[in-house]
Amino acid sequence: MSPRSRGRTILARVWLPLVVVVALAVGGLGMYKAHQSSQPGPVMAVPPPQAPEEFTPKHMTYELFGDVGSGGMLSYIDINGYPHEVNLTDLPWSHVETTNLSVVSGSISAQVHGGELGCRMLVDDVVRDEHTATRQDADVTCRVKSA
Repeated sequence: MSPRSRGRTILARVWLPLVVVVALAVGGLGMYKAHQSSQPGPVMAVPPPQAPEEFTPKHMTYELFGDVGSGGMLSYIDINGYPHEVNLTDLPWSHVETTNLSVVSGSISAQVHGGELGCRMLVDDVVRDEHTATRQDADVTCRVKSA
């Protein structure tokens, strides 16, 4: 047998297993890369510490002024939503509440037996609502829905 025919005989026997080995290697490498790219990243069981939000306390001021006459009644709702009643004997009257809430609301309502009455609500020293009344048995209402 000639060397050329011997090479052909070896090639005829080896080419199919060689192609199978190369195909399996390429397929395996492709599957490994696909699996590697679809893996989720590391999962953190505990989130890293975060800086607390910066906040400034809010101050809500309720004010009532005027002539109480022979007396009167005041009702207000505090920043936590609880109602309060106060029997008035003299004016001016004021009340301040402080909170760390991001939004505050409140209201004040009053009636006196005098002839003049006014209410004012301030949030951080900014007037949010103000009303006055000039009549016998005056009554006023001020409210802050959201500040």
